[in-house]
Amino acid sequence: MEHSRYLETIKKVLRTREVTYSELAAHLKMTESGVKKMLNAKDISFRRILQICDALGILPGQLFSLSEKSFIAEVTLSKQQEEALLKQRSLLAVYWRLTVEGRDLSEIEGLQKLSKTELKKILDKLVNLELLSLKRGTYTPRHVGKFKWNEETKLVKILNQEWSELTLQRALEKKKGALHRLVSMKLSEESYARLQQGLTKVLDEAVQNSENEELTLSKKQMHNFTALVATVAQGVLDT
Repeated sequence: MEHSRYLETIKKVLRTREVTYSELAAHLKMTESGVKKMLNAKDISFRRILQICDALGILPGQLFSLSEKSFIAEVTLSKQQEEALLKQRSLLAVYWRLTVEGRDLSEIEGLQKLSKTELKKILDKLVNLELLSLKRGTYTPRHVGKFKWNEETKLVKILNQEWSELTLQRALEKKKGALHRLVSMKLSEESYARLQQGLTKVLDEAVQNSENEELTLSKKQMHNFTALVATVAQGVLDT
C-alpha cells in the first residue's frame, strides 16, 4: 500500500516540533543518513509510520487526518456513559481536559486539584466506561481527532445550556481576549439561511485548523479558546 502522501506531513511535523533527523534516527535506531533517505523516498512502510508517530508523540490517526482532508466525526455516547459524566462532573472534567484540550496528566492533576490516587481512580473509571483505553500504563482517548457529540442527547443539551451561559457571561464581562457583538437586522429568509450556513462553516473550519495546529505548532503556542454563535429569527423586542 502506498503511504507516500504522509511523508511531507511527517517532515512538516518534524520541522515545527523542532525534532532533528539525528534525534529521530536515534529513536528509530537508524543512521541520520538512513532517515534522510527514508523521508525523501517515494514511499514509506506502515510499520515505519507507526514508529515515527511514537517518536513524535502523536497518534497515527492524527497523522492520517492531517495528511488527508480533515473531518469532524460525530460520536454518540451510550446512556451509561452520559449518565456517568453528568453524575460525576470530575469524570467529565478529566475526560474533557485529556481528550479535547490535550492536557498531560500532570497538568490535569494540578488544574483539577486532584491527588495522583484520585486522578488514577477517575482514569480507570473512564477506561471501564470505554471512553479511554489503557495500554502499557498509558491512558489514551478512544476517539482520535476532532469530534462532536450528538446535539440531541441529554448530556449535550445540559452542557450547551451551562457552557453557553458561562461563555456569554465572560464575554459580557470583557474578559481578556473576549469579543461580543449583538446585531439586529432585517434580512430575507434566504439571506438569513446563508448567514447561518456561513457562521457554521467558519466554526467548522476553525475546529479543523485547530487539529492541524495541535500537530504542527509547539504546545506553548497553543491556547484554549471558546466560541459561541447564536442567531434567532426574531427581533430583540419580539415575543
